[in-house]
Amino acid sequence: MELLVATLAHTTKGNHEDALTRVRLVVDTVKKAPGIIHVRFYTSRESDTYYFMLSSWEDEEFWQKAQELYNPRELLVNSGNELFTAAPEQLVMHYLWGYSRPSAQPTIAAAHIATVRPDQTERIQREWIEALQRQAIQPTLAFALLARGRNTEALAPSTSAPTIRREHAFSSTFLNLLSWPGETQQKEFYSDQNYRVIRGLLNTMGIVRVLTLEPQS
Repeated sequence: MELLVATLAHTTKGNHEDALTRVRLVVDTVKKAPGIIHVRFYTSRESDTYYFMLSSWEDEEFWQKAQELYNPRELLVNSGNELFTAAPEQLVMHYLWGYSRPSAQPTIAAAHIATVRPDQTERIQREWIEALQRQAIQPTLAFALLARGRNTEALAPSTSAPTIRREHAFSSTFLNLLSWPGETQQKEFYSDQNYRVIRGLLNTMGIVRVLTLEPQS
């Protein structure tokens, strides 16, 4: 089954050009990995500088074999810790839903990352997919996906904060990546009642982060 790996790196202020150069080198390296299907790369559209990378792999086996040479998180760490405010965050996920309108070129994007209570995971998944399917009927989106998985930090062994670690290990993380041809379409999407309902539900059942992004070639 196809695997999606999302990697988020925050950089220190004043190092944008150096960080961008190194991140691009990492992207080019990952593109050469056996079993890689596609790599998407985004920069932030906010005052905080961060980079968001999505790599699609043929299956779990190819991803496991790639750990030594092609793991985006490790490549970023090894490219220079002085450029990043912390170790990059990485999510390993499986696709739940996808949408693409080839006639629309994405110019802006957003990543919604939601960590959901274990007892509400299936409900959130069902209602989120239904909301996206209803919104996709209107031609506002250029590209979108919904995926579910785990933060690799939650899976790592740790002796500190065991209760919090255990809670996160059993929680699910959702990634909703959305792309639009322009700001008008983005505003239409966010003003839609379907989006408002699912966003309200997410805020009640979990923790949501929204990253505003700019697609890179």
